Amino acid sequence: MRNVYKRLMVFSMVLIVGILMAACGGKQDASTSGASTKEFVYIPEYQEINESSNISNIAISNNTIFYTGWNYDETTQAYSSFIRTMEIGDTQGTDLPIELSENDSVSSFLTDSDGNLILMINSYVQGETEDDFTQTYVFKKYDKEGKELSTMDLTSLLSGEDNPYIQYTALDNEGNVYLSNGQDKIWVLDTQGNQLFTIDIDTYMQAMGTSKEGKVVIATYATDKFVFQDIDFANKKIGTTYENVPSSNGSYTLMKGADKGCLVNTGNSLYEYDFETQTSEEILNWIDSDINSDSISAIALLEDGRILAVTSEYAEETSKTELVYLTKKASSEVTEKTILTLGTMYLSSDIRNSIIDFNKTNETYRIRVKEYGTDDYETGTTQLNSDIVSGNAPDIIDLSNGNTEQYIEKGILEDLYPYIDKDADIKKEDFQENVLKAYEKDGKLYAILPSFTVVTVVGKSADVGDKMGWKLDDLMTLVKSKPEGTEIFDYATKDSILSSLCMYGLDQFVDWETGKCTFDSDSFIQMLEFANTFNSDYVYDESAPSMPNKIQSGQLLLSEENIYDVQTYQVYEAMYGEPITFIGYPSETGNGSAISSGNIIFGMSSKSKNKDGAWEFIRKFMMNDYQTSSNLWGFPILKSALEAKLNAAMTPEYYEDETGKQAEQSKTSWGYDDFNVDIYAATQEEVDAVKNLIDNANGTYQYNSNMYSIISEEAAAYFSGQKTSKDVADVIQSRLQIYVNENR
Repeated sequence: MRNVYKRLMVFSMVLIVGILMAACGGKQDASTSGASTKEFVYIPEYQEINESSNISNIAISNNTIFYTGWNYDETTQAYSSFIRTMEIGDTQGTDLPIELSENDSVSSFLTDSDGNLILMINSYVQGETEDDFTQTYVFKKYDKEGKELSTMDLTSLLSGEDNPYIQYTALDNEGNVYLSNGQDKIWVLDTQGNQLFTIDIDTYMQAMGTSKEGKVVIATYATDKFVFQDIDFANKKIGTTYENVPSSNGSYTLMKGADKGCLVNTGNSLYEYDFETQTSEEILNWIDSDINSDSISAIALLEDGRILAVTSEYAEETSKTELVYLTKKASSEVTEKTILTLGTMYLSSDIRNSIIDFNKTNETYRIRVKEYGTDDYETGTTQLNSDIVSGNAPDIIDLSNGNTEQYIEKGILEDLYPYIDKDADIKKEDFQENVLKAYEKDGKLYAILPSFTVVTVVGKSADVGDKMGWKLDDLMTLVKSKPEGTEIFDYATKDSILSSLCMYGLDQFVDWETGKCTFDSDSFIQMLEFANTFNSDYVYDESAPSMPNKIQSGQLLLSEENIYDVQTYQVYEAMYGEPITFIGYPSETGNGSAISSGNIIFGMSSKSKNKDGAWEFIRKFMMNDYQTSSNLWGFPILKSALEAKLNAAMTPEYYEDETGKQAEQSKTSWGYDDFNVDIYAATQEEVDAVKNLIDNANGTYQYNSNMYSIISEEAAAYFSGQKTSKDVADVIQSRLQIYVNENR
């Protein structure tokens, strides 16, 4: 039985902040992109390794590839590990005579200039009780044939650390070994594994590598930017700090440069960094070379000047490892394609995969990405908006930054219905009507989202009734009917409540078509006053009951939820323990449940010179192959795919019990604090409830960071008692009216 425990989100603001934080953590350098013609490109050649096992560590020395892997024996239910070697150009590995037990794991795997293999092996043996276990750490060196050259037990050296796991390793030009847990220590060993000295570090490391000059270098995040620092071996300390390093998504890889410095893989691009001048130059962009950077497990510069990337892709049933040889060629030697630009704040792995597939297979067009994400989210958003409104808009625009209404009013987005109408494989009526309608205006479709979720408010039907939709007055009446101290939402504060009400109700105060704002209305003032009834800050109380416990006892009335499959409905139905209603957010119009994109939402620039090409890419996300793929998160927009997903939720899963009979098993298990539930096949009634929610959701998630910053900033004066709600509403009205006038 599968046992998947998921921490459920209780507050929509947590969801939004999580998205933004994930975006910031996953940011890429803005130089990834552009439609400008490059003088040189790297052309990939693919060679699949004949390996059915799961590959993990990979190291490359001269013309030899070393790798570790593991197999699982279904009969014995035991794992076995191996180390293999393979000459570059071959496709089949050869086992080295290095024995690893089931309890051994290789945490460090690298090769020296002589082709010797250096391993850090962790061994964990569980005793009879939970607290009875043995953990050992051993340094081993082998020659390229697998003969052991030296061994050193480092258990006593590392076991006193809070985090002894070796995360980063490197060798200097003398063959000394540098180990780090990436947190607070660097251990330096000689070629035989004897300790030379230890360096304390005061910041988390992002990478460790060796420069062409033979020095070991680390990448760290200093206050507001990434920096490189070398290790001063002579003085046994951190040495020089180097700045102006390429921006990264937090997953740097450092290796020796071709002529100087280091090659730096930032996730999107490969750079060469010169430590003398503290400058970097982009060598290649992975997307331009049709490689998914997320799948890269090793990179090496070969003696003939080619770059070798080892990629590993894992699916539910299969895995594949490829050697990708990248050869530098003049752009003039490569078949020319029409370049399309895709503009986004932060490139998701799903979109990256689709771009790479499109670029590999489309004979006419090629997509290049322009990422606007920077350390300052507002700056990136401003630059994206500036490009769009100045006529420098990308052909395809990722609209997840939430400014769709503004773009529509400015005439920036193309109507997509004509492209659907003339597409032989796509029919408008095959897609969820209300989801399309959410991004319509005057009968024109300005955005496509391949999948969606529904953001709503859930409550007991006994409290909120069995009909969807209510107004703020209704919510306030419910609150007054309950005993003092009853909570409305968990983790709620003045700011979070105001934020949620604005995100799912801002459109009632702004008419982007006419430019009229009504933030000085009684409705908005009422919203401010309602938010002010909550605490200023949430104070965590470790002894407080859990959210499920408070719901079941009646202490907590409502929860804000993001419904993305039938199972989430089943969880909350079980958590509340009685009939529930998707009542939605308080709203003057509609039912207060909002459509939100699963993870992708695209628009096409009305100024694009290659609209047919842009459509060729966008349409891929509407086709059956994508709509039914395991990569799609949330509800698919294609009706047939949605119906199949809902039917799958009702399809029981079985196992054979001890008597040989088929017995239904749970599809998964969910846990939240002290609440746990096994999820079985859904009933028709449960699926109907979810389908009803989907069909009746009629709003869209609106997050305009600039507008909400103004609201939040001014509301603070009311929340602190410095101004009245009416005074604050008047100021917000004045400021946002100016903003809307300037941005229509």
